[in-house]
Amino acid sequence: MSKHVIIYMPLVGEDTVQWAVSDDNGRLTSGVSINTLSEVASRVEGRRVTLVLPADDVLLAETVIPGGSLARAQQAIPFALEEQVADDVDSLHFALGSKGRDDNYPVAVIGRQVMDAVTAQCQEAGLRPTQIVPETLALPQLEGSSPDIRAWTALLDEDQAVVRLGGHKGFATDPGMAGIMLEGARAELTDDVIASLVIFRTDTAGTLNVPESVELEMRPCDHRLALYASGLSTSTHINLLQGDYNPKKNFDRTWKPWRWSMALAACLCAVLLVGQWLDVRQLDRQEAVLDAQISDAFSQALPDTRMQRPKRQIQSALSKLENGNADGFTSRLSQIAASLATQPQTNIKTIGYRNGRFDLDLNTDDVPTLDALKSELTKRGSLALSVQSTNRDGSGLRGRVRIE
Repeated sequence: MSKHVIIYMPLVGEDTVQWAVSDDNGRLTSGVSINTLSEVASRVEGRRVTLVLPADDVLLAETVIPGGSLARAQQAIPFALEEQVADDVDSLHFALGSKGRDDNYPVAVIGRQVMDAVTAQCQEAGLRPTQIVPETLALPQLEGSSPDIRAWTALLDEDQAVVRLGGHKGFATDPGMAGIMLEGARAELTDDVIASLVIFRTDTAGTLNVPESVELEMRPCDHRLALYASGLSTSTHINLLQGDYNPKKNFDRTWKPWRWSMALAACLCAVLLVGQWLDVRQLDRQEAVLDAQISDAFSQALPDTRMQRPKRQIQSALSKLENGNADGFTSRLSQIAASLATQPQTNIKTIGYRNGRFDLDLNTDDVPTLDALKSELTKRGSLALSVQSTNRDGSGLRGRVRIE
């Protein structure tokens, strides 16, 4: 079974409270402890918590609000009860119970100053109660043995009597005044209705004078928290955490002023994300183009080789080419350059190399210069020059020669 934590605050403003744990059937599963509110909060985190306030801080009343709208009732009830309360309605907090017959609403009235103090204490201690209930409505509501019997419940302590009448009515006063108020409550009943009062007495209970017109039954009570556990699990009550003190409404009131800022921030984040996505798409397209260009260049450089790691493969091919032509291509090209240097009147237009042969298109002054170039090549190594074609070009000669 789930754990229900019941905390009783004997005096609003004081930090010491009484508390115990009960099951869903209203039986205490732990002894009653006395601790500060902060100590209790650290032990009961994550559990369902009911905070019980002293009965003399809460006024219980009933009023009729025609119409079925709860919102209308919440607006109208403070003015409907204006004559029954001593303070200005603006300084009071009105909590509604479930609507009864004939649009009758039970109401719990408490000063806003008291509620502010209680909620501030809970917030400072780190306690988040599920509900806050007046002590009067934490008492069990007993059923009469027959329809013509009204069963009332009372908790009698040393200097106080807390009485729950039928429904959500009740009061708290000293034992001396309790008898007079019980007689007044009996007078409101018709003569054919029997009033029956069950008094739960603590060990330190005093004496309560009950009118003779009220049937009386005395029962022992180990501790008031045991009685509250039974009442909260079996009887209806009013949760004071309504309206301005509703935790959800407080949360909404906190974040709603920021909702447009949050929406703008979300839009900004969306724009930034879309921009980043477009940049990535563009980079992907550029990368695809570069990959295609690399593939084409690799196929031209190494046509019979499968491309796997192009950079390493190209470097390897160049290394082999340099090593294989250490005494071939490089040496021959060096001989050709040195020979051409001896004939300054000769200019190279183009040079090609294939299968060990160099084909040069050049401009020179005359045919003897080509013969001199051939002699220079012969002197420097094993290269031989052959003239492929010659044409007069103005005052000079344009020729095509092959060196191999």
